[in-house]
Amino acid sequence: MRKSVLTLLASTALATGLTGCVLAPQTIELSESYEIEQPAASVSRGALIRVVDNREEISSDERQSLGSRGGRLAENSPLYVQDELSAVLTRRLQDSMTQLGFGGESPLDPVKLELAVNRFRYSCNEGFLVTACSVSIRFNMMVIDGGTTFTKPYGLSESRRVAAAPVKEYNEKWVNDVLDRLWEYIFSDPELREYLGV
Repeated sequence: MRKSVLTLLASTALATGLTGCVLAPQTIELSESYEIEQPAASVSRGALIRVVDNREEISSDERQSLGSRGGRLAENSPLYVQDELSAVLTRRLQDSMTQLGFGGESPLDPVKLELAVNRFRYSCNEGFLVTACSVSIRFNMMVIDGGTTFTKPYGLSESRRVAAAPVKEYNEKWVNDVLDRLWEYIFSDPELREYLGV
């Protein structure tokens, strides 16, 4: 009798352990503002902004998804952002251009910016234990000013070893840190700033 009870308890514990590796979805909040180096003089010019989500691995009805938290049944463990990624990055880009002095009344034609999101992916390994995660971002910035065009790719990737699947607060801070570092790199790029006249 005692052996049967122990066997039943062991089986229950094993089943609980196996099913416990299916991770719940998480929703993190991406910062929509980042303080960039402002120009010495005001630009006083309009700017038309567009963000295009070109990620091939994300379906059109999953535009809030950044990827998977991994673990067992990784497809059921997505990591989401608070709104469609293109909408979040549009607000962020608008804020950055405002900091640079764009957006005011001007007799000059507005400069046109298009930020293409070619990759924005969070991923962790599949399996019983999550031990490694990565964040990879690839943008292409295109600026049109009159008859001339500036275009340049920007990207940043980072991988980390983890002891367990990261909690929401960890993921939120990490993804924002990677995005902030890439944003700093973009808006401190001398070529881009020269083209924008800042």
